[in-house]
Amino acid sequence: MNRPTVTVGIPTYYGAPSILKTVASIFASTPLPPDRLIVSVDGNPLQPEIQAGLETLGAEVIFNAERGGQVARIKQILALATTDLVVTTQDDVLFAPDALATLANEFVDDPGLTMTGANVQPVQAVTRFEKIVEVGVHLTRRAGEHWRDGDNYLLASGRCLAFRTNHVRQFEIPEEVVNSDAYLFFENRRRGGSFRSAAEAIVYNRSPQTMAEHEKQSKRFQNSVAELARYFPEADLHADYAVPAGVKVRAALGELWAHPTAMLTYLGVFGYTRLMQLLRPAREKRFWKTDLSTKRA
Repeated sequence: MNRPTVTVGIPTYYGAPSILKTVASIFASTPLPPDRLIVSVDGNPLQPEIQAGLETLGAEVIFNAERGGQVARIKQILALATTDLVVTTQDDVLFAPDALATLANEFVDDPGLTMTGANVQPVQAVTRFEKIVEVGVHLTRRAGEHWRDGDNYLLASGRCLAFRTNHVRQFEIPEEVVNSDAYLFFENRRRGGSFRSAAEAIVYNRSPQTMAEHEKQSKRFQNSVAELARYFPEADLHADYAVPAGVKVRAALGELWAHPTAMLTYLGVFGYTRLMQLLRPAREKRFWKTDLSTKRA
């Protein structure tokens, strides 16, 4: 595989103006622009000016009249991909110019690799709350890099995942899955695939700007191991989710050194989200209310 062909797919429900910036950043990729970019719309028609803008940029827009959820749209994208590689991302993510090429090179360098994930970094914070919750992003990255040589679910962020197409098409992906990125990580492993994080492939995502949205994301994560254990009964997912104490301490000390005030404040936010899950546990549901604060144009 010298120059792999690449399909990029974006599932979307809300279709905010941010998706135009996402698609523009992907088409600006160098030296490897996408061969195909598919926007799979989930039951909520795009505003005419947004659809026109996407098509002008070169995206293929597929409207699905019946809402199926994010996993249904991801499955549609995977089924439509005919290229060597397929990359799934979200409608509020910005790609660094070389991110797509860097992801592709991971597969060129390792013929046995079947799945990789980009290094998701927060965009420049606008609010104080964003700066606080960014600590969680940094902690996750620090912990993931020092656990199992990076082969763990922490580094498989659904904001940008890449697959060898002929491998991912073997996956069984129930459409009711809520935590799709972790599911894809464990399904890749069940199918005999390998994963490695592409640390140099940088993509950017805005952090939630409200406690309500952050709490919702946190509850999804907290429910993940119980949800996925039903799909992978042969695996000990509780062990797979148990980040070693030494890794946690190392990540926490590194972040405390880098962002001391935000780190201390984040501990309060972290405790609050865990308390709210005990007091108001979230039930798993296929259709979650869309985050809006991350999708500002």
